Amino acid sequence: MKITMTLLCIWATLFLAGCDVKDPIYNTPHPDKGAIVITADWTRRGEGIAAPAEYITEAAGTSFTLHEPVAALTGLFVPGSTELLGYNPAAHVTVKDGIATVDNDPDNAGMQHPEPGVLLAGTTVADVVADDTTSVVLPMRQLFRKIESEVVVTEGDPRRITGIEARLLGVAASIDLRTGEVTGVAAIVPFPFVRLEGKLVGAVWVPGIIPGTAQRMAMTLTFSDGRTETVETDLSEMLKDFNADKLHPMRLIGDVYAPVNSETGGTIIGWTETSGSDVNAGME
Repeated sequence: MKITMTLLCIWATLFLAGCDVKDPIYNTPHPDKGAIVITADWTRRGEGIAAPAEYITEAAGTSFTLHEPVAALTGLFVPGSTELLGYNPAAHVTVKDGIATVDNDPDNAGMQHPEPGVLLAGTTVADVVADDTTSVVLPMRQLFRKIESEVVVTEGDPRRITGIEARLLGVAASIDLRTGEVTGVAAIVPFPFVRLEGKLVGAVWVPGIIPGTAQRMAMTLTFSDGRTETVETDLSEMLKDFNADKLHPMRLIGDVYAPVNSETGGTIIGWTETSGSDVNAGME
């Protein structure tokens, strides 16, 4: 009987000891990896520019499409530093390897699209912790700038001008989403104009201008008698600081003489930048 009791005690001790071995307790279902929650900050955008309803975040070689300002990435990440690159999908912009490039204009061969959409982008680093969720703010900034133009007929008969075609040379087609610096070679963008209350108005969106190259506005006016006249103006001085402020549109005003008959001289007299610059690009 004594031997039996001893064996029972030994067995009970071993059983209870086995019960003391507990599984590790984790905070999440992913103990060896971490999750990331993003808060997209859209405050660095111009007046009247809406916060995008959709944006893309690239992380660890994967792209995630998000729709809420605060959103969790659906993937899990190894512990350590993970770069996040965010940007909104613009209508006529292609993004590859962190470089955004404006698409070609299907209506103007060899020129970039004048209305690519407004692009915002930003980058940050998430310090991923295993078995935890890391929250980061992804600051987005506006990378494209708008150029507005207005051509006013100061002399002659505005009805004599029946058509206008324009293009701006020396603009940038591509921009680095991480640094905000323009890249590539100088490009050309068509500058569409429409008639509005006796004036001709137009606008384009561009990533910027290429420093060190000339920016020129070439305009071809068509008059009611079928005559055309092409005038080109150097706007380099006016646009030299264009890349420094993407949040405010640049507004250019041009004066033009519309002859009352078939006389020559429908030349744009000058361009003025209305944001306070005293630069005037004269044209004769």
